[in-house]
Amino acid sequence: MSPLPVVDGDRLASGRETSRVSFTYSDVDAGEDPADAIRWQERVDGWPQIKAYKRRVVERLSGARAVIDVGCGPGVDVLDFGTGRCVGVDRSMAMCAAALRRGAVVARADAGSLPFADETFDGAYADRVLQHVPSPMQVLGEMARVLRSGGRLVIADPDQETLVIHVPEVPPELVGRVKALRRDVGYRNGRLASSLPAVLATMGMVEVSVDAFVLLLTDPDEAFGIAGWPRLWQATGTFSPEEIDRWERAVGRSREGGFLYSLIYLVVAATAP
Repeated sequence: MSPLPVVDGDRLASGRETSRVSFTYSDVDAGEDPADAIRWQERVDGWPQIKAYKRRVVERLSGARAVIDVGCGPGVDVLDFGTGRCVGVDRSMAMCAAALRRGAVVARADAGSLPFADETFDGAYADRVLQHVPSPMQVLGEMARVLRSGGRLVIADPDQETLVIHVPEVPPELVGRVKALRRDVGYRNGRLASSLPAVLATMGMVEVSVDAFVLLLTDPDEAFGIAGWPRLWQATGTFSPEEIDRWERAVGRSREGGFLYSLIYLVVAATAP
């Protein structure tokens, strides 16, 4: 999840996201607490709804003998594919170290410049990577380059256009502004996921398929630091002090019920010609 360098000083704190995620996960090592970033990713990856789409990824790559996990993070998925079958790549030294401690095979490298020869792998996979990178087409091109003919390419990314948030007592107009900032400021490529089937077809890939999985959260404390979003983006979103206070108080009260956060994750798969 952290393939390319962007230094912004954003960070994670207390296990919850408090910054623009594309900057946090584009350069984990430059953050104030890389270990916290790793813990948060591991926590999210343990959610049943995230595990569900990861199982589909494994199914889509079931015939691949050699797989590359691009932006592998702490290496959980590398091991899930099977020892000796998958190699992970991540730019972050902290992420690579965590993967190595797990026993995963991993290389430190940028997603946009993979250190492997053409047609090395039968499968190439990236999970929640393209939403963050400055040049997603470059990353896709590299993944296609290292695939053998007939190999499978699989991308898993959330479509931030599908984000639904309900916080009791917060006006829809205010919710809409917060959602737009999450989609367009929090992520470099928050709308990319839905275009991936067409992009892969344009690249000459065949047998393109799409599966959708819904993440549904009813606890605001699990929702990626949502209480702090308006304060974080106060200048960009022109939130008044009164709106920030109203949002934070309402999110706090929603712990008692009525909070909803849902987002669709897409698993897009295709075959190299």
